[in-house]
Amino acid sequence: MKIGFIGTGTMGQPMLANLVKKGFTVVAHDAVAAALAGAVKVGATAAASGADVARQSELVITMLPSSSHVEAVYLGRGGVLEGIAGGRLCVDMSTIDPSVSRRVATALAAKKVRFLDAPVSGGVPRATDGTLAIMVGGDARDLEEARPALAAMGANVIHVGAVGSGEVAKLCNNLIAGVSAVAVSEAFRIAEGFGVDAKVLTDVISKSSGNTWVMEHMHPVPGLVARSASSQDYAPGFMTDLMAKDLGLAVNAARELRVPVVVAPAAQQVLRLASSHGLGRKDFTAIYTFLKPSDDNAPV
Repeated sequence: MKIGFIGTGTMGQPMLANLVKKGFTVVAHDAVAAALAGAVKVGATAAASGADVARQSELVITMLPSSSHVEAVYLGRGGVLEGIAGGRLCVDMSTIDPSVSRRVATALAAKKVRFLDAPVSGGVPRATDGTLAIMVGGDARDLEEARPALAAMGANVIHVGAVGSGEVAKLCNNLIAGVSAVAVSEAFRIAEGFGVDAKVLTDVISKSSGNTWVMEHMHPVPGLVARSASSQDYAPGFMTDLMAKDLGLAVNAARELRVPVVVAPAAQQVLRLASSHGLGRKDFTAIYTFLKPSDDNAPV
């Protein structure tokens, strides 16, 4: 199967590299020249546009930063819709608004092109290892067609439901992960203030009700988990700006459903503040560095 891959940045490039390693032929495009050069370096052939990718591919995969990017790549000038043949299958692995996934799917269906939304969880480390969790929305038969490619990138491929359902699952997951990162960071800053050793506290919490996946695998305190971003100067496995975006999507979805949410908006604002202080392109666990104590001379 010849795969077209659009969006070869921080997450897309290691995902593409795993497709190449598993024997797939990949043609790639990215609007950023350096990202496209990186894709070529790991074994892809460069294409001039999304339409060009679609013309050359049996299966199109996209991995893009936001809803607007997805709409532009699929439906805009020089986009996938211009070049793709009827009967082909597209898989968008971006994390975006579920309503945008449905809108893109509807536009593609008018040309008899099929569509899956398949956002991922696991960040750069699991994208590199090929062990991502992939949450899929769309027709189960289309998933089976795409499964060999998805299996090259992820260890867990889960069918959630109709188009858009994968995005819903991802937003719910990231709501929990984003809030957890803020909560864990706050807890360890309090402990630090009282002189409690972070390693000892980690051992206590790991055996208690406060244990979380974030603390086990993405500990915000440097030096406690070797593969965590915090131990790599917060090199982004998943950027602060992207987590803030995803929490915003979750909050907007809740608003549309008239579901009250309290903790997610607060966590989003903390991440936004961290971004405004220069941490936007660091890993989202860098929130720990933002939550440092006030100066002793501060009134509160």
